[in-house]
Amino acid sequence: MGLFSKKKEPEVKTELPPLKFPELPPEEHEPTSAETEALKQAVSPVSMPPVSMPREASRSEQSEEKPLFVKVEKYREVMVTLNELKNKLKDAGDLLVELNKIKEQEERELSAWQDDLNAIKEKLINIDRTLFEL
Repeated sequence: MGLFSKKKEPEVKTELPPLKFPELPPEEHEPTSAETEALKQAVSPVSMPPVSMPREASRSEQSEEKPLFVKVEKYREVMVTLNELKNKLKDAGDLLVELNKIKEQEERELSAWQDDLNAIKEKLINIDRTLFEL
């Protein structure tokens, strides 16, 4: 065999060998036409009506697929509403601080009244002792 000799081309078979199927056991009964129809319907593709998705799920799918566009007017309304909420929260916080101050002042005054009441009781006891010792 030389370097430049012709290679042999592989032989192409035009005929395929016959297929051999396993033998099936004999059927006990022949299927009826109703059974055959039921099998055909079970195997055939079923056309299902379109299923409507809940609004939340469809929105999440839309937000994943497409960018979300908001009208400028709606954006401005949202910003105004958020600023109002921030102001109201600040006002509520200020009111709570003021209420805490009032509560502390009230407790100081109640404590002072309690001390005054105890002092008056002690004076009354001293006066009572003094009067009955005679």
